[in-house]
Amino acid sequence: MRKAGQKKEDSFNEAFRYWRNARRLLGRCPAEGDFYTDIKPVREAFGTAWLAIDTAVKAALKEKGVAKIPRSWDALLAAAAKHLAPRNGRLVRDLSESYRQIHLAGYYYADLRSRPVAEAAMDVALRVIERLSGRRPS
Repeated sequence: MRKAGQKKEDSFNEAFRYWRNARRLLGRCPAEGDFYTDIKPVREAFGTAWLAIDTAVKAALKEKGVAKIPRSWDALLAAAAKHLAPRNGRLVRDLSESYRQIHLAGYYYADLRSRPVAEAAMDVALRVIERLSGRRPS
């Protein structure tokens, strides 16, 4: 989250930083073939990836002038649909899918053990952050 005096692009830099850390964590997870063998580091990676998305959504809402940033996921998604993507269903679908794959399956329930699925989820997370920030990671 942005602190007082912090530039608005710094929040997006922080989101990209979280995402890079998540990719690095996921890359170090032990695996056999296409499946992770230890779920704890996978959960850590997806928890960090979710922080990246959450940070980017909140930064984009603040940039749009939303005064009160919602705390619950449902309210945050509704605010994103209203303020960030009023005519862009793809962003809302990607946010919803990120929530299901990254936050729920990858982190909360620890059900995401497939490497190809995990990589695809990380790609969606990056696409969401890039779309919200309007730029690619530096």
